[in-house]
Amino acid sequence: MLDSSDEVLATNATHLKDYEYSVQLNRWFLKPIGAWPRLKKSTKTNKVLVKLLNFACHSLIIFTFAPSLLYILFEDTNMYAKMRAIGPMSYWLMGELNYCCLLMKQNDILLCVKHIENDWCSVRHARDRQLMLKNAKIGRFIACIAALCLNLGVLLYNTIGFRKTVFHVGNESHTMYRLPCPFYTNLMEVRYSPMNEIVFGLQLLSGVIVNCTTMGACGLAAILAMHACGQLSVVMSRLEEMVDNGNEQPSAQEKLAFIVDHHLRTLSFVTYIEKVMNLICLVQLMGCTLNLCMLEYYVLTEKSKDTMASYGILYTSMTINIFIFCYIGEILTEQCKKVGEKAYMTEWYRLPYKTAAGLILVISRSSTVTKITAGKLVNISIATFSDVFKTSFAYFNMLRTVAM
Repeated sequence: MLDSSDEVLATNATHLKDYEYSVQLNRWFLKPIGAWPRLKKSTKTNKVLVKLLNFACHSLIIFTFAPSLLYILFEDTNMYAKMRAIGPMSYWLMGELNYCCLLMKQNDILLCVKHIENDWCSVRHARDRQLMLKNAKIGRFIACIAALCLNLGVLLYNTIGFRKTVFHVGNESHTMYRLPCPFYTNLMEVRYSPMNEIVFGLQLLSGVIVNCTTMGACGLAAILAMHACGQLSVVMSRLEEMVDNGNEQPSAQEKLAFIVDHHLRTLSFVTYIEKVMNLICLVQLMGCTLNLCMLEYYVLTEKSKDTMASYGILYTSMTINIFIFCYIGEILTEQCKKVGEKAYMTEWYRLPYKTAAGLILVISRSSTVTKITAGKLVNISIATFSDVFKTSFAYFNMLRTVAM
């Protein structure tokens, strides 16, 4: 007699609900900025509106980081002020690159999303559904943690700008909002009202867009990777049930056929994850290394306690952000290897000869794992996480020698 976890389903009647649970957060992050793939055919009006939304998002991000870059290169100010502008500018630039990567990879993201939907639709066992839901829950949790930490750090940094600062022109005193990113004064005078308030508001809005791109990239990595882990868990669960008991149906050969088919399908999905994520991971790896380096410099040189606290929270947010990518790459690689280990530990001596020989193919295929990389240059793993810190501190020491 089967328990509830072994119940065979005629069809997964709740597959739409399960699929929605799996991808919901990521759609919330990406749809407001026009980066969520269209699953159904859209009208020409909708396509035009999405293109306009993409143009508006690009324009707002560029409006923030381009004048800041000009400020760093050409503004007649001291080195310390320019150094303080590099961190925010690089964060906005990283957001623009993430946004470009997400838009470029929309077709591949669409294939991954459809793959997830088909997997939920094809679930036939309650135990398989439970394993998939468990991993989907972990993916949602990771996406929530990334969003919470990122928004908390950036929000605290931006809200410091709501405190007006005083500047003097001759004998007159004026107040202005401190901009999140410095603005090149030869382009526009942003110290005086109403231009100061307008630019401040536009930079806050562009900051929201940049946050959405970063949250979307991190959430996408979490959801795709954990779905793949869920599918690999299903394969390992079936390997545990591989050995026939008497005349039980299906036969061991039929079980092996399902295992091989599901395993290859999942590994194909992992290949698509690598295709979607490799450029995004490269942007995150380089951007977080630079941002961590600059934040270390700011914490060392900052005198204001409030600003130092915001830098500390931002540093924690960046650390969690890059750790999530490295953790996802590590756990996905380990899960792929575990399938081979599970096949090796199966009671193969109780199987028919040809069926047992088939397990060799499963073991062999599991030994060649598709790893998540940063631009096909660096494997994303926990070791990479430690390398990011080492590199950021090495750059910080160089920066401290030159600029202090």
